[in-house]
Amino acid sequence: MPIVQASPACVECADQEKKPLVLCIDDDPAVLSALRRLLRTEPYEVVTVASPGQAWESLLRRPVAVVISDERMPEASGTALLAAVRERWPRIGLVILTGYPDRDLRMRGQNAGIDRLVSKPWKSESLKRAVCWLVDRVERARGVSQEGAEQGSGCDLDGEGG
Repeated sequence: MPIVQASPACVECADQEKKPLVLCIDDDPAVLSALRRLLRTEPYEVVTVASPGQAWESLLRRPVAVVISDERMPEASGTALLAAVRERWPRIGLVILTGYPDRDLRMRGQNAGIDRLVSKPWKSESLKRAVCWLVDRVERARGVSQEGAEQGSGCDLDGEGG
């Protein structure tokens, strides 16, 4: 679902010709719908899938800037999926969503190279800032935003989540 309107926090991202892709994976359609609503005003293309297998197919088709994955899914855990993503595509931003944050998950996430662990229910502005920061980092690493790299991030990183 393409996103066309930029929020003030991510104006730099909106100036790019090709929108960064944010891939969301969750076996709960309500969570995927909530993520689409949350990110609809951001300058990203948002793709949602219901399984790690579908996510992997999407990852193989085109470049992804950020992956947001549920931890507990029938086919595989989010940390297992994102560990494989990190190994194959080390620059992609990785976020785990979980309704069950605990020390073991934090350790698995750290070992898998996860950038952010976000508890459900999430704080909308915090999650949006985290995604913006990760998109900006990935785009800089890919060399898409050379001017932005010189000027600094277009994301508002003040406060929670930044």
